[in-house]
Amino acid sequence: MAKTAHSRFLGANVARLRKCAKIDKKTFCLMVGIGRPFLDRIEKGEADPRLSVIESLADALETTPQELLAPQP
Repeated sequence: MAKTAHSRFLGANVARLRKCAKIDKKTFCLMVGIGRPFLDRIEKGEADPRLSVIESLADALETTPQELLAPQP
């Protein structure tokens, strides 16, 4: 699957914010309701999750879907 710009931004932002919040992958998966393999694919920019998953990721990271999909400097 080809990586899209949005999936790369999403993956980088999720990984960065999750690590900044000091949330391990297992805990984060439980918070969001997804499996570890799916989280790994998201963080690598290899997944194209549904909007409902992006919203759950944003809620768990206390941000917005727009922020998760935006490029960071």
